[in-house]
Amino acid sequence: MGLQRILFVMCVNNETLFQQAQRQVANLLVPPGFMVELYDVRGAKSMASGYNSALHLEATYRIYIHQDTFLIHKGMLYDLVRLFERHPHLGMVGLAGCVELPSNGIWWEGNPLVGQVIEHRHDVYQLLRFDHGALEASDYVQVQAIDGLFMATSVDLPWRDDVFDGFHFYDSAHSKEIALAGYEVGVLVLQSPWCIHYNGDEFDQISYERYRQLFVQHYM
Repeated sequence: MGLQRILFVMCVNNETLFQQAQRQVANLLVPPGFMVELYDVRGAKSMASGYNSALHLEATYRIYIHQDTFLIHKGMLYDLVRLFERHPHLGMVGLAGCVELPSNGIWWEGNPLVGQVIEHRHDVYQLLRFDHGALEASDYVQVQAIDGLFMATSVDLPWRDDVFDGFHFYDSAHSKEIALAGYEVGVLVLQSPWCIHYNGDEFDQISYERYRQLFVQHYM
């Protein structure tokens, strides 16, 4: 029996960020019986279409991450493999999300919020930690949506690039698609953060609102 593949998938438009992310993926500890590869997508028209372009590759687990998400927990692959093996109905996990989506579809306005991540914004590092579920004995908290900075999947479903043909709400839409297929979506219960997320300052409010309305129409 050959090695099982853990495939990182990343849409790239910044070489400096990509090279740093590539180095950090290479530094992760690899569980026995597994191999790790990074599939970088260039010139993607949307996040969903970029991620769909990797579905033809065989993989046991896929980890979709932003190019500005830097992984700092070297043993995370061991933890992920154990998690998915222990919970066969867990289709996808992330590092931040909400238990209940609000009617407007914006996950970070949901209640309660769960997860933790180190955020870098305006040259300042800050631990973003939501208390819900932090003290639970379980491995994860079941949620309705996770943030796209880190999305690890154990099942392969097409991303909705037919609707979300941009760079917003693809993550919440995939959370909904995983749930509609009969699997659970969760946020990991962590004692310490797994990543640093380098948030940019640019935000296209017009595009965001367009996809928010599409999300609400399709899923809420």
